Amino acid sequence: MLPITIVFFVTGIALWAIALYFLGAGAKPQSDGPNPVVSVGWISLVAGLSDFVQAFYIMASRPDPLGPNGSVLISGLVSIYAAFFTMLGITLIRGLDLRVIGNIALPVGIVPLFYWPIFAGGWMFRSILIVWLIAFLAVWATTYGRFSATILGWILLITAIYTFWVPPVLLVLGQAIP
Repeated sequence: MLPITIVFFVTGIALWAIALYFLGAGAKPQSDGPNPVVSVGWISLVAGLSDFVQAFYIMASRPDPLGPNGSVLISGLVSIYAAFFTMLGITLIRGLDLRVIGNIALPVGIVPLFYWPIFAGGWMFRSILIVWLIAFLAVWATTYGRFSATILGWILLITAIYTFWVPPVLLVLGQAIP
């Protein structure tokens, strides 16, 4: 199994937790308990750090499935999301201003579009780039109060399932990613 499946599953779990938080599931702090957003922050931080470990592993030990420097390119893409989830986790844990996360969501959504040629020949990864663009634009808009947090929650839930869980599930089932 490819190491990228770890990135998919772990990041998908984090995004699922974030999505459910925005949808209000377990989001209201109990009067005598901890704030659930801190738990979401820890989950995000663990996913981000795990993604960094996987990015370094892919770059250091995997053959180049995409030709010369292919592993470096994929590691770069994974690192973009690793950085985002790490920074989001720290921001949520520390209770910092989420508008900064919105600001970094813009390049995190746009820069991966330059990977479009790398995914030539397959429609799924290209569609994932578009879904991620929409999700990160929605994050930016939500942090500035220009978009509904509930709608963002649904976007993130769909993003978790389609972009982070469907590809590795296809691989587990012995199918190629289209």
